[in-house]
Amino acid sequence: MPAASDLGRDVVVVPPAGVMDDDDESTWSPWPDLQPELAGMVFCRLLSHGDRLRFRAVCRRWRLAARQQHPLPPALPWHNLDGRITYQSLPDGEVHRIPVPDELQAGGTVVCRGSFDGWLLYDRSEQLECFLMNPISKARIDLPYHWHCDDDDDDAILPDYGEEEEGQRTMCFGENAVRKIAVCSPDLVAAVIAGSGVFFYRPGMHSTWLFASGGPGFARDIAYYNGKLYSVSSDGELFVHEFSDSISADIVIGIAPQAYSCQGYSWRSTFYLVISCTTGRLMMVRWRWHLPIFYNVRRWGVDELRKEIKLDVFEADLEKRRWLEVKELGDQALFLGTSCSRAILSSDYGSCIFFSSLNITRLCSDGIINGIGDCAYCVYDMKNDTFRFDNPVSIKREGLSYGSDGRWRADWFFPCE
Repeated sequence: MPAASDLGRDVVVVPPAGVMDDDDESTWSPWPDLQPELAGMVFCRLLSHGDRLRFRAVCRRWRLAARQQHPLPPALPWHNLDGRITYQSLPDGEVHRIPVPDELQAGGTVVCRGSFDGWLLYDRSEQLECFLMNPISKARIDLPYHWHCDDDDDDAILPDYGEEEEGQRTMCFGENAVRKIAVCSPDLVAAVIAGSGVFFYRPGMHSTWLFASGGPGFARDIAYYNGKLYSVSSDGELFVHEFSDSISADIVIGIAPQAYSCQGYSWRSTFYLVISCTTGRLMMVRWRWHLPIFYNVRRWGVDELRKEIKLDVFEADLEKRRWLEVKELGDQALFLGTSCSRAILSSDYGSCIFFSSLNITRLCSDGIINGIGDCAYCVYDMKNDTFRFDNPVSIKREGLSYGSDGRWRADWFFPCE
């Protein structure tokens, strides 16, 4: 597996000094004369979104060559560093900051609550307003600030942040409350609320969020697959949610294959749903850490982590209602996160799984891995069963101790082309 700093070096094209747009005849350069086929091949090999933008800016012919690449392999994502506005891009480590636009602050203080795929969640709590916005396309989806409560929900473990009127309760969009928001389609937005379950909102049809009863009490993740919303429980159970005149949820697959532990140890597991970009099938990744039942919060060493952390990939066989283990991913890389998980076609990173270092450092005494320091993300290579933890953060940030109230949620942001 190539190091992050090495990726793309063989294809990054830096025009000589003095290159100008091909409309300017006062300065000549051979770069605009590069054959469109070759320019297109170079463009498709650029893995960084920033490099692709710079490529298009060289000249009109290169912009045309870039537009002719269909389908275009997705660029590698950015990794959130502070839970709000600072991101580190792969593979170059370039830092990007996306401050809250000034025009959004005109109506009151707006706070960014995190990234969800290509969307940022903005919260104006004083006015009970929140919305999703794509910072590149500027597309916006307004979201309700309340959820509808039926009498049937009384026994459920649901968020209660103040009742505004009969049958409605206020939602909380804080980083510790909203695990995931998924824009499934133009008329369906779904959300996972920590410690609760799955909620959904249908723009143009509903004025509040609705609770999807009957699903897992503690949903770990959701994914929109083949026109249906699926959720996975903390035990690896897969549910499907139907949205018609009524809301229903049915279990599709039972508990995930058992992971046996040694005496005095147990597995601390997290489940992610992701759709394969090669087979188009629904997959589940189980990230697990073999920990003593009673352990001290401390700095964990790399050798310990390589020995005790495991990742298992399963494919959903929906007809036979079972999980099938996947041994290799081919030319796709998986990016796992609480707020977004995605598979990307990449021959350079084939069969690699990226996950946030917070899976580990939230159980470290000072928020860093012993011998590594402040790590942004970790990589597991399924081909040779190895881990890489030496992916440093590009900015200086204070370490987070266990139980810190300032703990941020670090996840992936996928910039659109």
